[in-house]
Amino acid sequence: MMNKYVFGLALLLVIASCNNTNSQKQNDTSTSGHITVSVDESLKPIIEAQKEVFEALYPDAKLTMVYTNEYDAINMLSNDSARIAIVTRELLQEEKVKFDKRKIVPRNLLIGYDAIGIIVNKNRKDTIFTTSQITNILSGKYTTWKDINPKNKPVALRVVFDHAKSGAIKHLKDSLLNGAPLAKHCYAVNSNPDVIAQVEDDVNTIGIIGTAWISDRDDSTSIDFLNKIIVANLVPKSPETAEASTMKPFQAYIALKQYPLYRKINIINPEGRYGLGTGFASFINSDKGQRIILKSGLVPANAPVRIIKIN
Repeated sequence: MMNKYVFGLALLLVIASCNNTNSQKQNDTSTSGHITVSVDESLKPIIEAQKEVFEALYPDAKLTMVYTNEYDAINMLSNDSARIAIVTRELLQEEKVKFDKRKIVPRNLLIGYDAIGIIVNKNRKDTIFTTSQITNILSGKYTTWKDINPKNKPVALRVVFDHAKSGAIKHLKDSLLNGAPLAKHCYAVNSNPDVIAQVEDDVNTIGIIGTAWISDRDDSTSIDFLNKIIVANLVPKSPETAEASTMKPFQAYIALKQYPLYRKINIINPEGRYGLGTGFASFINSDKGQRIILKSGLVPANAPVRIIKIN
């Protein structure tokens, strides 16, 4: 009889322990608890700024940020390794299927706009490109600097970007190459700072980066990067109606959607309740969070950007 009693008590303790473990996994509120957030590495500067302010306002909240490529950021979300994902596109249909099987409908929240920047070495005289030239460079139709400018020597050009699964490259392949593969002279490194370092070291390399790394003129890291490279000007798709005949990825041109390589910043949130992931997403979408985006030199989704035209 005693053995049965001991066995029953042990079983109850095991069940209680399991229940406590499960409750701890969901033991977060909109302003407290601990979760993991997966983020496209090209957005790291702006999301780090959001995290610092959010955790300062809510000391009981702890966000573990995983900065990775876009593909893996979304994979972490679908594998339940991250509570929300912050990337530069919405879910693809095949990605939605994974959530459909779990009867989950992720919400997509537009929080702002950034852009893809084209950077070159400080000794490079070629600092203006058309989207057609960028397309020809990425596709392999142009292989030397002479192809870009007849005055150049026929020196082989190289293109470097942040990761093989880069969100920036997916955007360019979809928008400029109709999904076609990149040329052989295009290759990946490990991060956006590595792209900047590669361009700084090689006059024949063109870099592709997320503008969050160079947009904040009050940030020492952005200023340091800008001193090492040149951000190229692009010709807008409709120069006859644009504010300028050529433009860098400045805030005003992104806001007006005249810079040709602008893109959206999205939070993908599958939370079915008002947990910490939703709380952080709501903060970024609030007045405070949108002002952080505005101050960083990017374009908030919900706060007006004041554009002053000087004649």
